[in-house]
Amino acid sequence: MSNYVYFKTKTQHLYNVESEKDIFSNDLLELIKDTELKELIINKFDLDQNILINVNKVDVVYQEIKKYVDRFELLRLTVPENKVDTFLKENPEERKYDYYFNIKEPFIDENTGEIIENLEAVAIYDSLDLFYKDRNLSQYVKSLNKSKSLNKSELLDDLNASWKKHYKKYPKEAKPKIFRILKNKDLYYIKSINSKAYKEYGIAESFVLSMLELNKIHLSDKKVNFSISSISLRESKIDMIISLDKKVIIEDLGYFRPSISIRNEDTGNASLGVHTSIEFYPKNSEDNNKIYLFPTRDKKNKIENKSVANHTINQDNLLELFGSISDLFDYLKQVEQDFTFYQNAQNPDELRQLIEEKVCNTKGMFKGVKKLQNLFERKHDQQITNLQNLLEICGQAEMIDMDFDLKFKLRYIISNVLLYGHNKF
Repeated sequence: MSNYVYFKTKTQHLYNVESEKDIFSNDLLELIKDTELKELIINKFDLDQNILINVNKVDVVYQEIKKYVDRFELLRLTVPENKVDTFLKENPEERKYDYYFNIKEPFIDENTGEIIENLEAVAIYDSLDLFYKDRNLSQYVKSLNKSKSLNKSELLDDLNASWKKHYKKYPKEAKPKIFRILKNKDLYYIKSINSKAYKEYGIAESFVLSMLELNKIHLSDKKVNFSISSISLRESKIDMIISLDKKVIIEDLGYFRPSISIRNEDTGNASLGVHTSIEFYPKNSEDNNKIYLFPTRDKKNKIENKSVANHTINQDNLLELFGSISDLFDYLKQVEQDFTFYQNAQNPDELRQLIEEKVCNTKGMFKGVKKLQNLFERKHDQQITNLQNLLEICGQAEMIDMDFDLKFKLRYIISNVLLYGHNKF
C-alpha cells in the first residue's frame, strides 16, 4: 500500500461495526513510544496490572491507530534554514510533481542519536508553507508546481540560489528549525517544521489517554458506558467522537446522545484537545443518519465546552488536559436539561436558507458538492414547513462523502444554525 494513503483523512462511521476482541491497558501502552510519558501514564492510572478497557469499539480504532504507529518512524533534526534546499521531482504513482527537501550535511536525530545525511524527503501536509512563510514566498513556490512552464524547476533553483547568497551575507538570519520527518523503509517525508519547544503528542497519545480516562469513569460507575461512534483519521490528525450509551428523548423530533470529540492535528501550530458535542438522531431517520451539534460556552455559568492546548505543553499538563473529560461530561448533564433548538426563527425554512447561503454559494467552499447543494437549495414546489423535515435533511447531509475538512466545517455551520440561528463558522 502507498504511504500517501496514510496522509489522507479517512472517516469511518462505526454504527454497524461490531467489536471483535478485548483491548487491555498493555495494548494501549504499546502505542506510546516515549518512555517518560509511558511511565507517567502507568503511574496516573495505576497500570501495574493489565486491565480491560471498557469502551465499546475500542478494538476497531486501536487496530487503525496501530497501523499508523507501526508504519512510520519519526525523526527530529535541528537544521538551519540555509542548510536546506527544495526541488521538484515527478511522482508517477500520484501523477504529479512533488516538492522535496534536500538536507545534504549530516545532522543528529534527537530521537535515536543516529547521524542522518544526504537526506531527500517529500514535503507533505503544510511543511512547504512552514518553510517559506517567514520569507512570504509560500504562494509563489506553490504556484510553480501549477505552472505548465517547462522551466519551473529552474525557477525554484534560482530562488534557492538567491537565498543562499542572502544567508551567506547575513548568516544570523538563518534560524535553526526542527524538521519532523517520517521514515518508512528508505522513504522520507517532511511532516512539519516547528520550533524546539514542539512536543510529540500525536494521534496515538490522544487515543490512549482518552480511552484510559473513559475507562476510569466507567470503573467508578459501572452504569456509565461509552461507545466510539465515528473516527476520522490520518497519520497527523484524529477526530474521534465518543458517545454515552444514553438516549435523551426530544418529543416529536428524535433523541440525542451526549458525546465528546477528541481532536488532534499534529502539524504546524494546530492544537489538541477535547470538545463537547451532541449526536442528534432525527425521528423516523435511519439510525446512522445523525447530526453533530456543538454547544458553545454557557455564558451565565462560565462553563467551558472544551479543553484545548498547543503541542508545547509539558507531559503533566497533557495528562491534565485529558483528565478534563469527566468535567466535560458533567457539563453535558446541564445541556441535557436545557437543550432546545433555535426558537426565534419565523419558520424552519428560514433556518434552511441560512444553511443554503453557505453550501450553495457558487464561489464558496462547498462548490462542486452537488449532492449537498441539492439537499438545501430552495425547491419551487417545496418549502420546509416543520423542524423535523429540516432535521432529517441535515442528517442526510452528514452521510454525504466529502473531504474531511469540508465535513468538519459543514457540521459547525449546521450546528450553529440549528442551535443559535446563525451560519458563522
